[in-house]
Amino acid sequence: MTRIASRIALAALAVAAPAVSARAQAPTPKSAVAPAPSRFRLVLNASFWPTQTSFSDSRTFTEYAEPTTIHTSYEAGSALGPDAALQVSLFHGLGLLVGYSYASRDVSGQVEVSRPHPLYLNRNRSASAEFSGYGLTEGALHLDLAYARTAGHLDWALFAGATLFQIEADLLGKPTYDEAYPYDELAITATPSTAVTDSPAGFNVGGRLDTRFGRSRRFGAGVQVLFSSASAKLKAGPDATEASFDAGGLSVGAGLRVYF
Repeated sequence: MTRIASRIALAALAVAAPAVSARAQAPTPKSAVAPAPSRFRLVLNASFWPTQTSFSDSRTFTEYAEPTTIHTSYEAGSALGPDAALQVSLFHGLGLLVGYSYASRDVSGQVEVSRPHPLYLNRNRSASAEFSGYGLTEGALHLDLAYARTAGHLDWALFAGATLFQIEADLLGKPTYDEAYPYDELAITATPSTAVTDSPAGFNVGGRLDTRFGRSRRFGAGVQVLFSSASAKLKAGPDATEASFDAGGLSVGAGLRVYF
């Protein structure tokens, strides 16, 4: 009886072995494959700078043996522009980030002039005018230390470092006037601009919150908050004072992510 039972058990094992082996060799479903770890993150944003910027300058020079004074105030509106960065993780989420952002602002303002009389001393004439159509652009290169972590489909990062700005702004050139004999009245007829540049250095700090999608999780989308700042100083000419303002400011961006 024992010999019969042993034969039955051996037969059952012989039948079950191929099924177990086939099951062990069956490929894992694609949905269960974990995404490969990513070391690099490419960040592409469209960014918005909501804050406005104001600045002013003055110049004094001699006309008709007396000083002419021109005071100009500028108002730069909110800005839109692209933002791109490449982040690499080096050790436990700690890594480096190199990014570039570009902001463009429309500028308007007002000019006030006090100009001597060509025929009489101590009889300065005054005039004022508003202008628009000027521009202010800010290119910024960000060099940061970054820390990033991933939890499921969510990916977040914090970063801070140095920012190198390239500023170009339209400042008031030499106004033209409408004046006729007896020269008691003065009117400003044109306010041409001149382009002025500066390259100040500053800092930045920011963060991102992203979500990955797709089976491979190689792509994603997210939002970014960035604050950058540097002191910009522009001069319209040798006889002008510096027009100083803080470049950069707070920006909010959203866009695509690529992981590889």
